[in-house]
Amino acid sequence: MKLLLLFVTIAAAFTFAQPAGGSAPKKLTPEELKQMIDAKQKFFFLDVREPRELEERGTIQGHVNIPLSQLEARVNEIPKDVAIVSACARGVRAAKAAVILEKHGYTQITLCAMEEYKAKGYDLVYPKAK
Repeated sequence: MKLLLLFVTIAAAFTFAQPAGGSAPKKLTPEELKQMIDAKQKFFFLDVREPRELEERGTIQGHVNIPLSQLEARVNEIPKDVAIVSACARGVRAAKAAVILEKHGYTQITLCAMEEYKAKGYDLVYPKAK
């Protein structure tokens, strides 16, 4: 009986920990992101790292940089009629950004880890921090 109660408690905690939409946004593999870029698929690439990180570690051409700390105040700069790819170094901040975007009614959100993309040797740009 105690084991069943423990299982039910864990299952309930997991259920309530899920985002409002019921599932977390999909994390793209580096290959999936590269395929989207090569196919010239239309998407809004939101890099939520700090500008200095983009300068030092790189990002993709056409990115829009809104640091996670500013996202809530600048969410109106992100279109709702196109798929969003939220990016950061390892995916943690990108996932947090996805939660913020979902709260504001965005539904087409995926995320990616730029360190994984970079490790594959794919092309990056290195914008100068302001």
